[in-house]
Amino acid sequence: MTLRDGKMGLAVLPVLALATLLTLPGCGGGAGAWLAGEAGGGVSGMSGDAPPPLAARVMWRAENARAQSQSFLVARSDAEWAALWDLAGRPPPGRLPPDQMALGVFLGTRTTTGYSVDILRLRPERRDGQRDRLVVEYREVTPPEGLITAQVLTSPYAIILVDRSEAVVRYNRMP
Repeated sequence: MTLRDGKMGLAVLPVLALATLLTLPGCGGGAGAWLAGEAGGGVSGMSGDAPPPLAARVMWRAENARAQSQSFLVARSDAEWAALWDLAGRPPPGRLPPDQMALGVFLGTRTTTGYSVDILRLRPERRDGQRDRLVVEYREVTPPEGLITAQVLTSPYAIILVDRSEAVVRYNRMP
C-alpha cells in the first residue's frame, strides 16, 4: 500500500474491499474457502422433486479449468482423481475416499466470464438386459442477455463427490 499526501491510491481500494468481505463475521471462512476453490459445506445446484439416488457429498465449481473442449470424467481411483483435478488446474483437495467417486463436467473454453455448470440431478437408469447406468443431468448457465462480462477465456467446470457406484455413468445436458 502506498500513501500519497496521507491518502491511499485508488488502486488499493478493491483489494481492501475484498479483504474486508473475507473477514466479515457472516462469511465464516466460506467466502475465503470459495475463493480458494475449496468445497463448501453442502452441495449447490442439486434440484428435483426426489432426493438424488446417491448421496452427494460435496461440489466444487469454478470458471478456470485447463479443459479446452467439453469433457466428462469419472474418478474411482487415486490416479483418476489426480487426473480429474489436473484437468481442473488445481491440486486435489485430499485423497479420494474409498467409498466415494467423483464426477466432473468440464464445459471447455468460453470467451467471456459469466458461464458456469449446474449439476441438477443424479438418477439411476435400469434396463433389462443392460448394465445399470447412473445419469448425471447438468446444464450450462450462460450470462444473462445484456450483462457486462469480461472478455477473457474461461473454462467452467463442476466436480461432485458421490457415493461409489460401479454403474456406467452417462451425462445428459438439460435445457
